[in-house]
Formats: sequence, structure tokens, C-alpha cells
Amino acid sequence: MRGKNILLALIILSGLAVGCSAKTQSVKEQVEGLDKLGKITVIAREDGSGTRGAFAGLVGLDKGAAKDTGDATRSDAVTAETTEEVVSKVEEDPAAIGYISMGAAKDLTQEKILKVDGKEGTTENVEKGNYPLSRSFYLAYSGTLNDLEQDFLTYVKGKGQDIVSESFVPVAKSSTFLSNQAEGEIVIHGSTSAAALLEQLSDEYCQINPHAKITVEQSDSTEGLNDAMQGKCDFAMASRELKDYEKELLNYEMIAKDGIEVIVNKENPLEDLSMKELEEIYTGTVSAWQELNEK
Repeated sequence: MRGKNILLALIILSGLAVGCSAKTQSVKEQVEGLDKLGKITVIAREDGSGTRGAFAGLVGLDKGAAKDTGDATRSDAVTAETTEEVVSKVEEDPAAIGYISMGAAKDLTQEKILKVDGKEGTTENVEKGNYPLSRSFYLAYSGTLNDLEQDFLTYVKGKGQDIVSESFVPVAKSSTFLSNQAEGEIVIHGSTSAAALLEQLSDEYCQINPHAKITVEQSDSTEGLNDAMQGKCDFAMASRELKDYEKELLNYEMIAKDGIEVIVNKENPLEDLSMKELEEIYTGTVSAWQELNEK
């Protein structure tokens, strides 16, 4: 009897082990229609773009890069100089994929925004640190600020956070602002992703202080930071983390948090991509949409 009980127990345990093993061997759900899209058209921002730099760093494209300012984005990627160009290229090509600022994505109508690792790029997820493609916006400057520049920066980090919260994640609580009414002009260069926000902040500040004139000129984060170091502008707007040498030569203040949204054509049946899949797509390890079903 005892021997039979032991044998029965072994059989039950064996069955449980097989059952547990079967449960862990999950089969990836196939996405219908990917085979019709063919080769992936990868859209990337230009070298020097803060959005490209942030995306590359977060996804892992900067690993093993050949040069300090480069990344491992596939060599046949289509380069877009602006956010608007990324959106246009994705809209025109059913096989395209690109990335843009969360602030710009709110106005999309003809493109699909994908989840990343199952998370949506919402302000709530960025604020809580739940969205994997999150970054910060900075204002950087060289030397000591004059009265007007300091007044503007005080506004941006205080009352201006109300405007930040309309499209991005504020980094401080809004506070009452009383301008010193300093006179003069401020020139701001840099990131196209941050430019629309800085234009809004500048317009609002100039209504509070009509003695000021602020000019916002778009280029990219790297060029803006270089201009600030060379004295060609008063503030640089950067949408990526500053490099070590930039931190040594410039002062900088975080003014907002942002998410980078991954967008595809509305004909693309995908709803979600993992960070690993994004790395494989942008490095060329995965070159056709159907390959995502075969992994």
C-alpha cells in the first residue's frame, strides 16, 4: 500500500511539473497583415537632434557606436530634419516607422501611436516614470545671467509651468510671478521639439513684461548648445541629456519632462512594440515587418 501511495504521488507531481512547464511556454500572438507591409522604412532624425540622441540612448542604439556623437541607427534609414517631416513621411508610407515628441503627437490625425512595452506615452505615465521613452527639456546658458534673462528663467520655472503642463510634464509647481520689467532682448536657439513650448512661454512672458523681446530659432539641440558656448545665443534649448563636456562649459536648468512617441502609418496593424524590438528595427536586425511574427 505504501509503495502504491508513493507511486501515485510521483505521478501527480510529474503531471504538475508538465502543466507548469506548459504554462511558461507561451506562444507569441501573431499580428495579421504585417506580411503585407514588406520592408520596414525607418525614419530617423538628423545627427545633432535631441530627440534622436534621447531615443538612441534609451533604446540602446548608442551601444558600440563608432564615434562619440553617433549611434547604431541603420545606414539606410531616412533622415528627417524636423518633427513635421517625420510625420509627413510616416503618413505617406504604410511601411514607415518614426519617433516624435509627445507634445507634437497630440495633434496627429492620420498616424497611429504605438504603445512601448505595453505603456502609452501619456503625461501621467511620464510623470510616474512608467513610460520607457521619457526624457527632459533643458535651457542651457553660458556665464552669468543678466536681469532680463534671470527674470525670464524665473518665470519659466514658476508661473510658466502652467503652459508646460498643457502638453508636457511640469518639473515644478506653478507659482506667482512678479516680473522685474527688465528691458532687452533674449535669443534662444536649439531643439525643434522644445521650440513650440519656448515660443509659447516667450509670448506669455512678453505680455507680462512688454519691455522684453524674445526670439526663438530652431536648429537642433547640439547646434543650440554649441551656439550658447560660442555666445551666439543667450539660451540653448535641448531635448536630450547634456554630454559631460557640455555640462562643464554651460549652466543648465530642467524646464519640462517629455515622452518620445513611436508612430506608424494608420494601415499598420501593430498596437505595441517592445524596447528590444525597437532596437532591432532601428539597427536593422529586423528589416521586414513580418519578421516580428517570426521571432
